[in-house]
Amino acid sequence: MRSRILPSWHRNGRLGLAAIGLSCLLLASIARADDVAKWVKLLSSGDQAQRIEAIDELSHLGPAAKDATGALAKQLSDESPSVRAHAAYALGKIGPAAIAAAPELAKLIADPDDDVQHTAIDALEKIKPEPSVVIDALGKALEDPDPAVRVAALSALTDAGETAVPVLGKALGNADTRYWAALALGELGPVAKGAVSELAAALKDDRPEVRREVLIALARIGPDAAPAVKDITPLLDDSDDSVAHAAGFALGAIGPKAASATDALTKAMDHDDSLEECVYCWALARIEPKNEEAREHAIEMLVAAANDENPRVQAAVVRGLMDLKAPPEKTVPALCYVILNGQEPAVHEALGALLAMGDQATPVLAKALERPEVRGRAALLLTYLGPKAQAAVPELTTALSDEDPEVRREVLFALAAIGPEAAEATPALVKRMNDSEVRNRAVAAYALGRIGPGASAALPKLQEELTSPEAVVRVASAFALVHVAPDNPAIIRASVPVLIQGLRNPLPAARRGAAEGLAAVGKPARSAAERALKAAAEDPDASVRNAALEALEKMGVVVDSPVPSSSRQLKQ
Repeated sequence: MRSRILPSWHRNGRLGLAAIGLSCLLLASIARADDVAKWVKLLSSGDQAQRIEAIDELSHLGPAAKDATGALAKQLSDESPSVRAHAAYALGKIGPAAIAAAPELAKLIADPDDDVQHTAIDALEKIKPEPSVVIDALGKALEDPDPAVRVAALSALTDAGETAVPVLGKALGNADTRYWAALALGELGPVAKGAVSELAAALKDDRPEVRREVLIALARIGPDAAPAVKDITPLLDDSDDSVAHAAGFALGAIGPKAASATDALTKAMDHDDSLEECVYCWALARIEPKNEEAREHAIEMLVAAANDENPRVQAAVVRGLMDLKAPPEKTVPALCYVILNGQEPAVHEALGALLAMGDQATPVLAKALERPEVRGRAALLLTYLGPKAQAAVPELTTALSDEDPEVRREVLFALAAIGPEAAEATPALVKRMNDSEVRNRAVAAYALGRIGPGASAALPKLQEELTSPEAVVRVASAFALVHVAPDNPAIIRASVPVLIQGLRNPLPAARRGAAEGLAAVGKPARSAAERALKAAAEDPDASVRNAALEALEKMGVVVDSPVPSSSRQLKQ
């Protein structure tokens, strides 16, 4: 009999397991329903502490507590601010399923308690009711004296999109809410065009910070803000510099429809202010897009202003050059100057612009490698471009003969960043394995490793350097060997002990390289390297820890560590 039953169980095993799983889900649902009913009953308790405990338990259930929405909504009118705030939070945790409570939550936007207000707004953002339910209340919340409430209302209004424009336009008429309304309309951008007339009227505000934000909002609306040009133009002579700059920016953003402001912009450029000159010449070029002379003049002005020490001027230069699509031979030198000599946030913007140019920037930087005085900086910038700098490999190869060891090191790093596409530089890199500087010998080996199998001509030299008297060179050579000859068992056997030893190198970069080399070997290195890698997973340097964990993961090892690898958390 048993011999018949067992085959039947195996045949129907999956069906049986599915039934068990479904039963578990049903039981869990029943349990949650019982929990909801239990905590809802406690909401009618006369003890405030008990009510708050019940509300908190329902919030822990999240969407599963949707049947408690009505009972929680009643708590929103409790005389205790603490109860109201907890109830609003719980409804937010339920999410869209608590939509029935949205009208009551909207009333709390005007609650006298700041915490209640803030929590109600946050809950409404999670529930996502129709904008009409909350827009008016959010508009009034912009008047709240608590900045946290105003910011929360501002965020909710911008999430509402075009529906919020009438309310925000009305808020511009109130001096207390004008600044915040302008901020929100600026975030909405072109969809806020329905508020242009109200924004134009708000330019008469006595406060410079308000005028500035109104101008920025009009700039973000763009060409549809053209009716405000007559109101914007006089502000080019505003007593506050930030307002005058914002006026020029707004006129440029409006573009050809701001043609009536051309004379005023030209006259305003006579001021002795580098930032104004940058903004106004850019604006003139935008207003007359077919005027090549104006465009070229603007580009020349912007390039010249890149040398300004003011980071705001430098940031304006970067944006202006990219917006006007200046040719690479003009743009790249200016961007390079800002990157190498500027301050944040201008440096960040310039670096982003250079990387966005990619291949277009490479010829200009490759040409700069011919000049000894800028060679190192050009190589550094090519490193940022990585594989996009492939076209500069011949010039970088030539630059490896520079007399300055620091320059040679920057060139080596650039070739390493280019990777496999730099294979033609292999002979020159092998030569640099005899560099007078130990660090350069190590970086040369590292670059060969980044090139990979395409650098096979370097194998004899790399094998020779496995016995170098310099530990960092040994580790870098082993790293290179396992990448250049990943399928050569003899080379792998010779390299793994060197990499294991490299995990104890005093230099974090060498320890990280050793771990990365072992990761490249993978499972064949497990028995020899597992213990050392587990120790490296607790290295004081985060990059070493991550590299060690990645290596262990590739070897199929599980470890107990709070540090995640790049693909998943390794758990015991």
